[in-house]
Amino acid sequence: MSRLIVSAISEDTVAAPGNRRANYIVVSVTDIDGVPVSGLGATNFKVDPMVVGPGGALVGIAAVSAGRLPGFYYVNVVPIGAETWKSGAYIFAVAVESGSGCGQTLASVLMD
Repeated sequence: MSRLIVSAISEDTVAAPGNRRANYIVVSVTDIDGVPVSGLGATNFKVDPMVVGPGGALVGIAAVSAGRLPGFYYVNVVPIGAETWKSGAYIFAVAVESGSGCGQTLASVLMD
């Protein structure tokens, strides 16, 4: 297996306590030489909220779309089922697989 370099930042621009709107995770994916990895979709990403606001739930990936620059992606996550966002800190584990390559990172957001 080859290594992918994955970086991520999360922002709750439209997600807020009490709603189910998407929380944005912006992800950069490059190969070991720093070459952007393009053409990824939702099946290439996994997101797990390892820490959630009190009473918070797991999340599902609602959409993945490519950014304007190669190797950048918007990963939109929402709470599972009928759950809503809860106030507090969230820490997301983000894993990416593409062909024989894989990588992972963490992203955090304060849901307020």
